[in-house]
Amino acid sequence: MQRRRWLLLTGVGALVLVLALLAAGCGGGGGGNNASESTTTTGGQASSGGTASQNAGRTFPTLRVTWDAPDYFDPGLSYTVTGWQIMQHVYLGLVGYKWTAGPAGATIVPALATGLPQVSADGKDYKFTLRKGLKYSDGSPVKASDFRASIERLYKVSSPGVGFFSQIVGADQFSKTKTGHITGITTNDKTGSVEIKLTSPRGDFLQILGIPFAAIIPAKTPPSDQSTKGIPANGPYMISSYKPNRTFTVVRNPNYQPVSGIPKGNPDKVEGTILSEDTAALQSVLGGKSDYDFRTIPTDRLPEVQQKYKDQLRLYTPANTYYLAMNTRVKPFDKLSARQAVNYAIDRSAMVQLFGGLGRTTQNFLPPTYPQYQKIDTYKTNLAKARALVKASGTAGMKVTVWGLNEAPSQPTVEYVADVLTKIGWKATPKLLAHDVYFTTIGNQKTKAQIMYTDWYQDYPHPLDWFDVLLNGNRITETHNNNVSNADFPAANALIERLKKQPKLNDQVNQQWASLDRDYVVKYSAVAPYLNIEGTDFFSDKVDLSCYYNHVLFQFDWSAICMK
Repeated sequence: MQRRRWLLLTGVGALVLVLALLAAGCGGGGGGNNASESTTTTGGQASSGGTASQNAGRTFPTLRVTWDAPDYFDPGLSYTVTGWQIMQHVYLGLVGYKWTAGPAGATIVPALATGLPQVSADGKDYKFTLRKGLKYSDGSPVKASDFRASIERLYKVSSPGVGFFSQIVGADQFSKTKTGHITGITTNDKTGSVEIKLTSPRGDFLQILGIPFAAIIPAKTPPSDQSTKGIPANGPYMISSYKPNRTFTVVRNPNYQPVSGIPKGNPDKVEGTILSEDTAALQSVLGGKSDYDFRTIPTDRLPEVQQKYKDQLRLYTPANTYYLAMNTRVKPFDKLSARQAVNYAIDRSAMVQLFGGLGRTTQNFLPPTYPQYQKIDTYKTNLAKARALVKASGTAGMKVTVWGLNEAPSQPTVEYVADVLTKIGWKATPKLLAHDVYFTTIGNQKTKAQIMYTDWYQDYPHPLDWFDVLLNGNRITETHNNNVSNADFPAANALIERLKKQPKLNDQVNQQWASLDRDYVVKYSAVAPYLNIEGTDFFSDKVDLSCYYNHVLFQFDWSAICMK
């Protein structure tokens, strides 16, 4: 998901743009584990992390939090970390992600299903059984047919998550008519059975079923945004009130029946204040009005916080990559040498300073937290070589527009890139747009954007969420296009399609993903990755941070926190 999506997770917003504070190393996992790790540090030292289960039993009345504005509090529409981080404990699906720190957090575990599915030998048929006696927060029963209705509702509300379910038999037809049912989903309320049939095997399908888009909600839920009206919950908590851009309140679900591996949580209530300004959010904690600051600590306040409040600060590295996308369909970037010139021209270390000074440079498209990551170190900043490549491309003197957001850190980054591209032989100028129109503009083929500022945070921990969504030429669209590079290389496309059918990520499969990473950056030079950034979690001195852990997908698990 792009940052806009995690403000939208996108449509508006972001796994949260955070300034890197430390350049502490964060290596990838190994041995075929498909997890991407979220490393947590404090004062430069690794935090022990933990699990929700280990922290269970230390209940307390109220956790006060300062939050960024969510896009929605409707699991069918929310596509931001601000929404997902709250709703992960409100709306559960058939399966979910293990509530623990580190790579193990990417483990898929049963949630409302009695166990993991029975999967057919060809990988196209998934059979689940719903737990008995489940109830929503309004007292109504959770039924197997609610799952089918919940997936169908995604299409009815034009959810940004519908693409994740397109391989279910009948989903494409339902997307056109929105009548009847998705034929590939059959349910039986008496037995609790749920069967899902796919048109072709998909190695990341279980991971998809663990994200909020696959949450089960009542079949009667209207096909419209219910953020302020509320949807009955089936998780440990329920959202009792929400005033957009002002406040929200989360309380315990009185009808929650504890599920193994999903603790009931520690705070009885979460009172959230929504602030849009980083300094004000920080001050809410320093002034004793809040126990937790979700927003970024301002760059000019970082030294003070690190010095005076070191024990209240936690840093984490979510799976993210910031990169320049070069449109391979338009000049000058339809030329390989022109795209290579950009990769040689940019000074990645200098670009980190534009993000607050303490990010981590990268040349890989995949984050270093993925087990498929193999460090790429091909490009050394070399303006002379970049000029020669521009000249060889036959495009010297051409006008180039560098697209970006009219806010930091995008604006200074785009201005820097435009300056560098001018130095190597083009006539480059910045083009800055507001957040609410930027990604739809560059994702429209009619715009013919040449080179663009963009980023990605994982939707779920699997390489397909990077290469299939962002670089597979088979998924290029005329509008709302995520592959803004228009990368369309037949050999790479074919490899993605083959790997998509692999049910497990073993060493051999991981090596092929690593090769794709290198090909897109070096062989095709379709993108110019430059940064992985870190995030900040800041707490009041009333919070016991021995209970703190950061989840690989949902970041800070507020349900597991403790008070002193």
